[in-house]
Amino acid sequence: MGTLGISDEHTELHRAVRRWAQHRVDPAEAKAMLDADGGIVPLPSWWAELVDAGWLRVHLPVDVGGDGYGLGELAVVLEELGGVCAPGPILPTVTVAAALAAWGGADLVPALAAGEAIGAIGCAPERDGVVRPVLGACHAEVFLLERADGWAVFGADDVTVEPLRGVDGARDLGAVTVTGAGRPLASGAAPDRLLTVLAAAELVGSAQWCVDTAATYACERVQFGRPIGQFQAVKHRCADMLLATEAARAVTWDAVRAPLTDAVGEGELAAAIVGAVVPDAARRVPEDCIQVLGGIGYTWEHDAHLHLRRALATAQLVGGAARWRPEVAQLVGQGVRRSLAVELPSEAGAVRAEVRAFVAETQAQPKETWNAAMAEAGYLVPYWPAPWGRDASPIEQLVIDEEFAAARLRRPHLQVGAWVLPTIIAHGTDEQQQRWLPPTLRGEALWCQLFSEPGAGSDLASLSTRAVRDEAGGGWRITGQKVWTTMAHIAQWGMLVARTDPDAPKHDGITAFVVDMASPGIDIRPLRELTGAALFNEVFFDGVFVPDDCVIGTVGGGWEAARTTLANERVSMGSGSSFGPGLEVVLASPVAAEHPDRIGELVAEAHAVAVLGLRATLRALAGAEPGAESSVRKLLATSHEQHVQEISLLLAGPDGAVDAGEAALWIGGFLGNRALSIAGGTSDIQRNIVAERLLGLPKDP
Repeated sequence: MGTLGISDEHTELHRAVRRWAQHRVDPAEAKAMLDADGGIVPLPSWWAELVDAGWLRVHLPVDVGGDGYGLGELAVVLEELGGVCAPGPILPTVTVAAALAAWGGADLVPALAAGEAIGAIGCAPERDGVVRPVLGACHAEVFLLERADGWAVFGADDVTVEPLRGVDGARDLGAVTVTGAGRPLASGAAPDRLLTVLAAAELVGSAQWCVDTAATYACERVQFGRPIGQFQAVKHRCADMLLATEAARAVTWDAVRAPLTDAVGEGELAAAIVGAVVPDAARRVPEDCIQVLGGIGYTWEHDAHLHLRRALATAQLVGGAARWRPEVAQLVGQGVRRSLAVELPSEAGAVRAEVRAFVAETQAQPKETWNAAMAEAGYLVPYWPAPWGRDASPIEQLVIDEEFAAARLRRPHLQVGAWVLPTIIAHGTDEQQQRWLPPTLRGEALWCQLFSEPGAGSDLASLSTRAVRDEAGGGWRITGQKVWTTMAHIAQWGMLVARTDPDAPKHDGITAFVVDMASPGIDIRPLRELTGAALFNEVFFDGVFVPDDCVIGTVGGGWEAARTTLANERVSMGSGSSFGPGLEVVLASPVAAEHPDRIGELVAEAHAVAVLGLRATLRALAGAEPGAESSVRKLLATSHEQHVQEISLLLAGPDGAVDAGEAALWIGGFLGNRALSIAGGTSDIQRNIVAERLLGLPKDP
């Protein structure tokens, strides 16, 4: 299961809270609270133990009775408690304590930290002297309420409370009538933003429970003679649950890292993005969980409805996308951006000095020698193994990126060669590596990838191109057709997979070859795309001869070669704002402010994608096993890039029908981006892979 925390310390905290919660929190207690006939919801039986464990004070400063950590640690605690749908006034108490410590009223915090007082927070402004609903009101001694002139803190003697029955019956709500003056919080205080972020941490834990529960059930429940998790509809639903949960987790994690208040509004934007993403996503996930569970999920006995109630109630209390997307749009319209950066460890200094010296030495030479120098030193693809790369660690890769960017030293892209050469590095002979890698790295050779066929796209095991042994010539004769081949018309070399043993099982009997694209018998025909351009090709092979020294790996081992990924993967980190250049162009439109909901949605998407990338980078820097972030990010980034083009056309209005001027750029982008969810394996197949590899759902028979 995924977690908010990615550091070793946070991982240990997750384990400690999870052990406690699974041992002490019984869902039957929450159901009993739901069954009660109105009145005040009782405190859970384990409340005193929760206080003794320190979960209410972990985030508070030491000088007010806390443990001296921060919101990041509190979010870890709340995620785990959310995973068991813990009842009681935990959320309002920790929120009120954090708000008072930050914005005034610190003298009231020690009692909250020690569990001697319970906090309550209003979820709507005061009207006619009444605030409703107020979360945690029935047991509270400290009330944080929003009045016409701002937020203020009240004691129990300053208010009267009328209990309200909530849809999440395991938490008490009340209507609070203000009778006292109260004490105002500092100017700029925003407890509602803080509540939204901390509630999101709970919701992420609840959503993860739903993902795990649905996936487990889909593996076990058999219908029509097979586990329901083999059906693509179920796989896609479970995969989409995971995508929503990981996006929610990412933006929540970033928000608890951001400052509560700052001059440039980064914390405000991060919190608003949480509101735009998490409550709605966290409500959809238990809905989908119940759908996967079917009838059993609709029963009172199953715990799924507790999570649905919690998500529904929380979304209503803090507001969902309809409330927060316009705020996101307003903030970015005012120029607020969220910067994402990685603080590198001290050992980066020595690497930086070496890289900086290389850059200076290279740029002192004639420009036409730069590419060769970078290739010779392994800087073109530093994460590749030496001598072709530098076996660069994640830290070294990030330093290289930073120094090259600072010096404006651009590394040429190897294009299709970047996909092909790892196979040669991993499976080719020394002679093959020496033959093909140096000229490619120097920019003297271009490649194409000859994998897809009319009947074999994502499913390479279905390919029908044949390679027949030519003993007399000392090689193979290849006959068949490839399609969707980028750069085939200009490439000197192609990496091809063909079936060498038609009687072997589908994944066996396939061999990888390097083909000279100038060989007799090759017919390359351009394929015109829906944009009108012709970047792809179909390639016909009619008895094309390939010598034995162009076989990559073993005969029959082509399936493994085709699926090669190098152990040392690329690690990168974007700089500056979490928004891409395409989105910045959209935001600069003079009519963007007329569509705050769509702009807020787009910004929140972009930020989630960026933070998923940051979390993956931090895992790599820590030497941790990869999480779900990379796989999830690929799918979310694809849909986001398509949404950028769609919204750009929305902003263009009727001019978006005119293929000229600025609109032509957006039209071209919209049409061209249809390929993003197809090329390299369709998004539908990628969802199957996510469900199978990350959630453990069974593969098709």
